[in-house]
Amino acid sequence: MIKEQRFDEIHSKPCPNCYICGTQGEILYKGLKDRLFGAPGEWNFKKCPNPGCGLMWLDPMPVKETISLAYTNYYTHLDTDRFSKTWPRSAYNVVKEGYLAHKYSYSKASVPTWKKLLGMLIYLHPGRRADVDFNVMYLPASPQGLLLEIGCGSGQMLKRMQEMGWHVEGVDFDASAVENARKKGLHVCFGTLEAQNYADNHFDVIFMSHLIEHVHDPLKLLREGHRILKPGGQAVLVTPNNESLGHKLFKEAWRGLEAPRHLYLFSLKALKELSQEAGFKVKNLKITVRNARGIYIASRSIQKAAKAGKGEVSVPNPNFQAEIWQFVEWIMCRLDSRLGEELVLFTYK
Repeated sequence: MIKEQRFDEIHSKPCPNCYICGTQGEILYKGLKDRLFGAPGEWNFKKCPNPGCGLMWLDPMPVKETISLAYTNYYTHLDTDRFSKTWPRSAYNVVKEGYLAHKYSYSKASVPTWKKLLGMLIYLHPGRRADVDFNVMYLPASPQGLLLEIGCGSGQMLKRMQEMGWHVEGVDFDASAVENARKKGLHVCFGTLEAQNYADNHFDVIFMSHLIEHVHDPLKLLREGHRILKPGGQAVLVTPNNESLGHKLFKEAWRGLEAPRHLYLFSLKALKELSQEAGFKVKNLKITVRNARGIYIASRSIQKAAKAGKGEVSVPNPNFQAEIWQFVEWIMCRLDSRLGEELVLFTYK
């Protein structure tokens, strides 16, 4: 068992200026509560007024010594299989297999042409296509490639990538999640990335999904990632987009805020600037609607709970209304590409 010290409350410190450019922040939201997982306290978000930045952050900022209290009931502890073995799921898996063979060359030699053609059907549903792209970390097949997922949680994505031929390792600072990952037979380390003392130029790929917004010193994290990446290696970062359509609609009820766990929320410009400062070269930056369905349902629940004066909320599964919302967001992204829910940054060393 990995032991963690627990505290009774989350301590914080003032954080008036932008982490990236140093500009004094402006209050955007005040008195936010954690209606998802019941972490204590009320929290404020500031936003950088610099048009070349646009970073958002918590002020006051939770300190490292007590932030673990915000993760007591957090979902990285969980290890559930959401997918039933019904015939629609089986049919979807056939389409997905064909798509992955066509676009990313997974099992390409063994997948028949008819499956690859069926895989083209996924282009008819932008949300499902975004899900499948994310589930392989946007990475083409690379037999024997060495992949590190930083912030791997319970290791579900790592296990999938291992089954697809990658050599995988993971690291996470959530003790319960690390234990769940190890039960899958995965090589996952507990603690910060810096504490692992990986060798220089070691990994072919580094993947971070919804991690950088949780980290007190994201520049330090990215610099360490750059150090351990092989020359020519790729780093893929996924994080909430603070300019998304969902944020514009739901404002302080937007699921992506998630105070006090989300310490920083990035704009496209802010994320690009930070990665370049860490030494990475930007290959591509895309904004997707992958998470729009879940964001919509959770944000609606938070909004209703706030109006009713309730504490924690129960978030239902995405419904037809959420499917429509995701499609609307996808249409809006054709008009303004900044409006998707997730930033996906592709960089290399």
